[in-house]
Amino acid sequence: VTMLFLVTKTLKRLVSNNGVDTDFKKLSGIPLWEKFIKNQFLVIVSVIFLLLSSAYFAYGYLMQLGVDQGYMPIQPIHYSHKIHAGENKIECQYCHSSARISKHSGIPSLNVCMNCHENIAEYDGEEDLEKGYTKDFYTNEIRKLYKAVGWDETTRSYTGDTEPVKWVRIHNLPDFVYFNHSQHVTVAGVDCQKCHGPVEEMEIMYQYSPLTMGWCINCHRESNIKVKDNEYYTKIHEELSKKYGVEELTVAQMGGLECGKCHY
Repeated sequence: VTMLFLVTKTLKRLVSNNGVDTDFKKLSGIPLWEKFIKNQFLVIVSVIFLLLSSAYFAYGYLMQLGVDQGYMPIQPIHYSHKIHAGENKIECQYCHSSARISKHSGIPSLNVCMNCHENIAEYDGEEDLEKGYTKDFYTNEIRKLYKAVGWDETTRSYTGDTEPVKWVRIHNLPDFVYFNHSQHVTVAGVDCQKCHGPVEEMEIMYQYSPLTMGWCINCHRESNIKVKDNEYYTKIHEELSKKYGVEELTVAQMGGLECGKCHY
């Protein structure tokens, strides 16, 4: 308190010596907004603050365009990855076989489903009564499959009366981005869960990862190339290992950050 009193007294003396009018009563009648407008410094600072704030929120909004992380559409036929890939241990590539040899993982043909469901007409596994996933629910979904492929349970034969299933696409990259499943799955040996998350635990499939450019680049920077029993990388790995003086190479060191790898 003593220090505050001394500082105040000193400031008043300085103001008085410089001939500054300290009668604040004269200013009391001026509106606050008018005082603000007359203060150019406050006006400039406020404008800059508003512009920066607007730019920040606009940038954040624009960066989320096209990012569908968490997207979980309802499919025309309920397919539980939790039951098929989790409980029944069906390999991902049994259904998505084109992921080994093609750019796309592909939508499995309904004939692949019927390889099992010609003999599995009813669900007899665990239920989730709270969420409505009962045995009858799953059995009715199998009936939808039969209707789509034209399968007659009574005669155990195909009638030829089929209906297309309009699946809803979940993962969708922009047209200017090139991604090859076979390069990652077959050549690099990347697990499906690396990008798609714990699919074996998903009752309803959803987009697990953001699939943004930054997300892909970070993966290329952090992931080491698997060269064991992989002749594809043997020679180039030996040469680049000597160049960088390391035993293991990241995807980035192998050229995984070059623009032309994904955009051409």
